Amino acid sequence: MDEPLEEELPGEDESQAVLASVDPVTYHRSIAELARPDDGSVLGMLPYDEALSFHDPRCVVVEPVPRGRDHIALFGNAAYRGFDSVLRAAFDDPAVAHLLNDLHHRLVQEGANVALVTNHGQIIDIALVLGALVMALSDPERSFGVLGESATIEDIAHRCNVLVSRMVTTRQAFGIPAIEVLEHFTRTFLSIPQTASRRRSRLTPELVRANNAVMRHELGRRLEGGGQLVAMAASGSQDLSLAANLVQRVHASWRQWRGEEPRESPSLHLQPLYRGTISLMLEARDVVPVSLSLEPAHPACVIGGITRVRDDDDCHRVMEWIAAAHEGATGIHTVYHRHEDPLLEQIRAVLRS
Repeated sequence: MDEPLEEELPGEDESQAVLASVDPVTYHRSIAELARPDDGSVLGMLPYDEALSFHDPRCVVVEPVPRGRDHIALFGNAAYRGFDSVLRAAFDDPAVAHLLNDLHHRLVQEGANVALVTNHGQIIDIALVLGALVMALSDPERSFGVLGESATIEDIAHRCNVLVSRMVTTRQAFGIPAIEVLEHFTRTFLSIPQTASRRRSRLTPELVRANNAVMRHELGRRLEGGGQLVAMAASGSQDLSLAANLVQRVHASWRQWRGEEPRESPSLHLQPLYRGTISLMLEARDVVPVSLSLEPAHPACVIGGITRVRDDDDCHRVMEWIAAAHEGATGIHTVYHRHEDPLLEQIRAVLRS
């Protein structure tokens, strides 16, 4: 998830007025510019359509419309061929049953909020992870506790929330708006990144702040009621294997930052958590970390235990666990950067060159 909450946001009324004043077609075009070209993606361009409520600039949250587990399975397997064998298998593992039981108890019985946090490699990753989790929790053969409680897809979908870039409103998958795919199993909150990807578009800072202020207000109101799962892909990644001889070109920074020689094999670099993501993790208090790789050569989904985060350091340590789990599952050297250090800056510079 690109960071939606880096700076102090304006009031809701002021922000609503800003969003109401913008031309919807121009806004849609600017949002679409956030997308990076990706010929291998399942997502294609979705033209502006005034009949779609989420194409209204004032819309920052889309409610779930669950239609059954079969729909989630269909879309999941169409988007990623390892949906069943990698993601669903991980959540259906008997070793994870106690975690699902604990999660259900916190959400349904205690009314607690829980954050689901993953690393971020592809735009569809958090949707796939959340879809697999919803499938596991709503399995009609699964019961929670010794009294045999169960959960339907409707029960779970209305407790699930995912934070995605508003760019998703400009994309379709399988001939269906991508937002309508997400509707099958979650409520969707639409943010606009404050990071470099936003600067590729013609969006003004005022529009970005207005969207994020209204979105954060609506999310806060939802969390106040409790019993909510908030899913977010909290960190972008840079893969050193993307550019030829990249490891050699960053030798000096690597030695200075890590005090060791870089490995000759590819490495993956997770970018720092931003303030807004940390704030949401701390607000939820309990976090379920998931380490994910959708790469065909080394697919992996590793689920961590529910973890209480009390301060910024705890949040960074969760990301370090995700990085370590990724390395253990894939064999790819994986580093989480707590700060914008010189090594990460040089990696970005080389990838842009």
